[in-house]
Amino acid sequence: MKIMVTGGAGFIGSHLTRRLIDEGHKVVVVDDLSNGYRENVPKDAEFLELDLSSERLYDSLPTDVEVVYHLASQASGEISCEDPVHDLKANCLATLAILQWSKKNDVMKFIFTSSMGVYADQLGYAAVETSPLEPKSFYGVNKLASEKFIRIFSEEGMRTTVFRFFNVYGPGQNMENLKQGMVSIYMSYVLNDQPVCVKGPLDRTRDFTYISDVVEALYLGLNEAADGKLFNVCTGRELPVKEVLNVVFNAFDVGPEYPVEIYSRTPRDIDQSCGDYSEIQASLGWKPKVRFEDGVKSMSNWLKGEVSK
Repeated sequence: MKIMVTGGAGFIGSHLTRRLIDEGHKVVVVDDLSNGYRENVPKDAEFLELDLSSERLYDSLPTDVEVVYHLASQASGEISCEDPVHDLKANCLATLAILQWSKKNDVMKFIFTSSMGVYADQLGYAAVETSPLEPKSFYGVNKLASEKFIRIFSEEGMRTTVFRFFNVYGPGQNMENLKQGMVSIYMSYVLNDQPVCVKGPLDRTRDFTYISDVVEALYLGLNEAADGKLFNVCTGRELPVKEVLNVVFNAFDVGPEYPVEIYSRTPRDIDQSCGDYSEIQASLGWKPKVRFEDGVKSMSNWLKGEVSK
C-alpha cells in the first residue's frame, strides 16, 4: 500500500517508517522537522517538509494515499503549558485538518497516536480504555479533543484506530530535548557526566514501553480487527522515578551514588501512570516483549556507540 506517516522524521515515526518499508509498503513521510531530523527518514521513503497546521500546504500532498499514520505532534506536556496556543495548533488543528484531507481523498484507514495524558491522574489502578478522562495538561486536552474528532469521522464511515501511548523510549530518541521523555532526559545527563536533574518527587510513577513493541502495535493497527477501536499501548508495570534512575545508573555502570538534584516539578505534571493492555491483547494479540531493564541497556549501548563514532 501507499502509506503516509506524519511525524515520520521523529523518534517513533522513523522506526515505523522503516518497518513499513521492510514490509513492502511505499511510504510518504510528512514532517516539519520541529522535533525530527531529515537524516531519520529512510532513503526509500518520499519526504515532504510541511507544517500540517497550515491548511494551505495540503495541496502539496499526494492524493493516492491509502493509509495515514498521524504521529506528528507537539509531544511535551511541559512545553504545552509554556505555549498552549502552539500546542493547540500542532495537535488539535493539525489533526482536524489531516482528517478532513483524508476524507476528501478517500483514505482507506486513519491511525492516530494519542497519549496516556488523557487519563485522570492518580487513578489508583492500571488505566483501562474506559477509565475517567481528565487530562491535566494542555497536551492531554488537545490529544483528547483529537480523539473526539476521530470518533466523528469514524461515525461517518472512515476506518480509524487510536493508540494511547504511555512512556515510549529506545534507540533513536531525541537526546537533545530535555523537556520530553523521562528515560532519555536522565540518560542525557549521565552521558554528559552531569548530575541528573529530576523535576518532581521520586515516588511519581510511569509505565514505559520499548520502541519495538510500540512499532509492532502500530503495524497491527492495519488489521481490520483494529477498526473503530482505541487501545492502550503499555506494559502494566508501574515504575517509580527512583527505580527508573537506578536502572539507568546500572546500564551506564555508574552506581546508585550517582548525583541527583531534585527540583520543583514541571507544571501540570502527573503523579501516577500505569496502563492495562488487555484490550489490545484480546483484539490484536499484542503484548509487550521487552523488559524495562533490557530496553534501557539496549538504549545505553546505542548511546555509547553514538558517542564513540
